[in-house]
Amino acid sequence: MKSSRLRLISQIVFFTISSAILAFVIIAGKKAIHNICPYAIVCFGLSGGAILNFVLSSFIVGIVLGLVFLILSMWWGRFFCGWICPLGTLQEALFAFRNRKYRCKHKVSYFYENKFSKAKYLILIITIILVITGASYVYIQYCPFFVLSQLPHLALGGLLFLIGIMVLGLFVERFWCRYLCPYAALLNIFEALGKLIGIPRTKIHRNLERCVDCGVCMLYCPMNIDLSQDEKVESPNCIMCLLCTEKCPKSGTLDCQKDKS
Repeated sequence: MKSSRLRLISQIVFFTISSAILAFVIIAGKKAIHNICPYAIVCFGLSGGAILNFVLSSFIVGIVLGLVFLILSMWWGRFFCGWICPLGTLQEALFAFRNRKYRCKHKVSYFYENKFSKAKYLILIITIILVITGASYVYIQYCPFFVLSQLPHLALGGLLFLIGIMVLGLFVERFWCRYLCPYAALLNIFEALGKLIGIPRTKIHRNLERCVDCGVCMLYCPMNIDLSQDEKVESPNCIMCLLCTEKCPKSGTLDCQKDKS
């Protein structure tokens, strides 16, 4: 089975599960959808009362999930974003309406990509500060997952923010993932930590002898990574979608393997 088909199955399964949980939260009038979000490890992990309250509540689910994906990112990078995250899947579905001509004409230059992608680290810092100061509710009101859980009683600010993300996702592929998601920033930090302690991470490797520098792989990369610079993809923003390996016109030029260095 092709990796793209396997990934699509994974995305559909997790998107369906997330949608079912969201529907239950809305119908039952609960407000706990954010409790199982991996980023709850920051949003709620440092606030909200005694540790015992977390252990006895659904917050522990989000905290455990957040830790598991962070630790696994040391070996597999941001596979969570490409294979599991429902918001990432939704953004991909929105941008799928765009054709190849649009992708070629409206790609963000790599110079600006590197600049804009740093914004998510700033958001991560801001959310941590808000949690420490007991003001995490300021960010939570604009969190896409929490905003959806408030249906049909959405705060205007949160609703406009969510609509803005979806609209921008029609013009810039995975806009939230690339520039704004604080959990993505946290995953990147753990990737760097894994590299620091010598954990061999799985990466996309390029066979320099076979590569003809046609640029097709970069055209289809949803994270807009410049794959032509190195023999292996060092960017922490790679979501391991493996689209580059499948779209490459020369079989065997790009493959996924564990880094030996």
